This record gives sequence, structure tokens and C-alpha cells, in this order.
Amino acid sequence: MLISAALREYAEIPDRYACVPEDASVRRFDDGRVCVIQGPTWASVSAPNVAEEEVEELLLQTRDLIAAEKLTTWWIGPSARPADIVERLGSLGLQKPRDRVGRLYSLVRTEEPDEIPSGVEVRYVETFDDFIAAREIEWDAFETPAERRDVNRPRLRADFDESMRFGVPVGFVAELDGHPAASAMSIPSERGVFLIAGAVAPWARGRGLYRSLVRARWDDAVKRGTPALVTQANPETSYPILRGLGFEEICEIHRLEDVR
Repeated sequence: MLISAALREYAEIPDRYACVPEDASVRRFDDGRVCVIQGPTWASVSAPNVAEEEVEELLLQTRDLIAAEKLTTWWIGPSARPADIVERLGSLGLQKPRDRVGRLYSLVRTEEPDEIPSGVEVRYVETFDDFIAAREIEWDAFETPAERRDVNRPRLRADFDESMRFGVPVGFVAELDGHPAASAMSIPSERGVFLIAGAVAPWARGRGLYRSLVRARWDDAVKRGTPALVTQANPETSYPILRGLGFEEICEIHRLEDVR
């Protein structure tokens, strides 16, 4: 599988290239030293690029940009500088994330996946009922704590309306035997689409739903003229599945949480 340098860069730092509509509630700040994307309840920090003596200053800069109550996660790949920034941030108080996922692997696929198996129907999320069903499947599959659900549930209607207005993120729901059984999203960019939040209800696992959602998002990427899939996978869960589906590993990503 031929993977360009631009696609490898996108796989490591997807936030830098993600589609962020100007009037959306999600905002991006990127000054070349750090990239920060944040929504109403969360923030993502990536691409740190500073001198050793500037790490603490960089952390303070991100804290000025992000409200203290937001769930703030740093994503640190091999191009991050200084090379020991994970350790330096740890000494400044950043912690292993509360979801216990301290590392991920960036993966890429540029070849057409298998077709959706018979008996599975995948569609875009275009109604509020599908949006709610997809979110509940995601929360259950990822064992999202009750307090995080309580923070996000009041925003569901606004999040749905915004996704319909701007077309980002792109939501998908898969049905099995007439019931919503799996969900996923993608974030488009000029370099491909970034796959997030792929989740299958426990009762429906082993029936081809996960790979069906990969195929649906591939078809969407082709429609957009960007036939490439990028994702970051948990080595304990989705990584072996995605490797089995033909995704190629690009790099390791370390995750830290800034709890204030």
C-alpha cells in the first residue's frame, strides 16, 4: 500500500487538517507551536513543537485557551518536540487519561474495503432519532461514565442541528434485524476522512457491523474525492480488528489528560 508523506502527516495530526466550519461551536487554534481543537465540553491538544525550556510555557498557553472544566486530552506523536515532551508534561501534572487509554496507533487504508455483508443496512444519520440511537450505542460501547453522559446529553439537540447545518461530523448508523446496532462518525478533510467513534452494541457483535461502517465511510470518502481512511486505534480493542481489515500502521500516539 503506497502511503504519501502528506497522508502520514494527516494520520499523526488529524486535527490540523480536519474540516472546521467557521461558524461552528468547534474551534481550532494552530500557531505552529501547538494545535488546539475544542468544543463546548472537550478539547484536543496536538502537534506540540517547542524547545525544551518552553514546555511549561506551552502548557500555560493551552490552559489560557481552554476552560478548566473541559475534558482536555493531549495527543503526542513522533514528530512532537522536544522528544521527551511526554515525560516533561507528566512532571508538570498531566496524567494518564481517565479512560485508561494511554496510547493509540495511527492507521491508514487507501484501498477499497470489502462490501457490506447481506443483512446489514448502513445509512447516514439524518434524523434526530438516529442521532440519539447512535450516541447511546457509542456511550454504551465505550462505557462512558454517567457524569460525562449527563454533561453531554443536554447538548444533543444542538449538536444534531449543527451537524446537519455544517455536515460535520458525518454520522452513520447500522441496523441489524431492523434495530440500530452500530454507529460511527467521520471528519472530512482535503487529505481523506478521519474515522472516529466506531461502536457496536454488545448483542450485535461478530456480525460484520464494524467492517460495514468502515466500508460506508470509504464510500463517503470516495464521493468526496478523497479516497483514504485514517484513524487512531486502541491496541486493546479496535487495533487488531482494523489491522485485520487491511489498515496499515503509521505511528504510535501517546495520550495525556490535563485535569484541573
